[in-house]
Amino acid sequence: MAGFAFEEKKEDTILLLMQSGVPQAQAQTLADSLVTADAYGVTSHGCRVLDAHVQKVLRGGYNLAPHFTVVRETAAFAVIDGDNAIGPVSAMHCLDYAIDKCQQSGVFTVFSRNNNTFGPAFYYSLKAAEQGYIAFICSNSPAQMAPIGGKEKLLGTNPFAAVVPVPNGDPIMVDMATSVVAKSKFKEYKERGERLPEGWALDRDGRPTTDPDEGMSGLVLPMAGFKGYGIAMLIDILAGVVSGAAYLNKVGRFYSEDGAGMNVGFYLTVIDPYAVLGEEYDAIIRDYVATVRGSAPADGQTVCLPGDDRMKHKKENGTTV
Repeated sequence: MAGFAFEEKKEDTILLLMQSGVPQAQAQTLADSLVTADAYGVTSHGCRVLDAHVQKVLRGGYNLAPHFTVVRETAAFAVIDGDNAIGPVSAMHCLDYAIDKCQQSGVFTVFSRNNNTFGPAFYYSLKAAEQGYIAFICSNSPAQMAPIGGKEKLLGTNPFAAVVPVPNGDPIMVDMATSVVAKSKFKEYKERGERLPEGWALDRDGRPTTDPDEGMSGLVLPMAGFKGYGIAMLIDILAGVVSGAAYLNKVGRFYSEDGAGMNVGFYLTVIDPYAVLGEEYDAIIRDYVATVRGSAPADGQTVCLPGDDRMKHKKENGTTV
């Protein structure tokens, strides 16, 4: 996919969104998140979901004139109402708010409610890293997983991400759902006519399946069993319960036909590593990366860092984003 035309693809996406009634500034934010996901190889959260966003706009599922309000605030945190805006629009507002406050405090946390799905979680942490900040962000999502031992959908796949800036080097990028894979992967396998790998899905009766259709109508499994289950629940509590958003199976669905908002919850913390550690952060994080990359590889292997696969896609696509 060399020669990925980032700006051209972004402009085409903005135009389509504006033709659907999305204001220009919001269209730019949504388009940038989608095309960035494609550029980094996260195609499940890229322009393949553009039509779904357009359909949600046409159904009246988004508030295209949101008024973001601070519900509660201290020197350490703020609770922000996303006013049912397009997910990436409210998420970027929360991130920008946290970065602004972080400049004064060194660390700042935002809880946000009344949102819609924000798409690629790494996108927001990457934007923070480009400014020298470490941002951890997570979100709850529509129920797709059962509690361990159950078969009822109660927990979302609840993604989280953090990107660590490395001066003069590629960032360390952690980005994942708390399921084995994002459930959107099932659709990709169906489109290719392939079976799902073992251990990815259960059918509606809680039985293991490799059929993409049964998986889509059934359950996705948590990553690492009880560990993924626990992390998914923790994110649901931090992003959903504590923010005042929906939680468990109360979170609305992105593909809902009724035009209702999802009431997704966000949780994000922004850290200024220079305020916390000092100017020596540059030398220490470079030493950290060098130590890992210079460690002894297994036979025939290359030592890697989280995010190397994303950076590889970016470089192969020829984009400087």
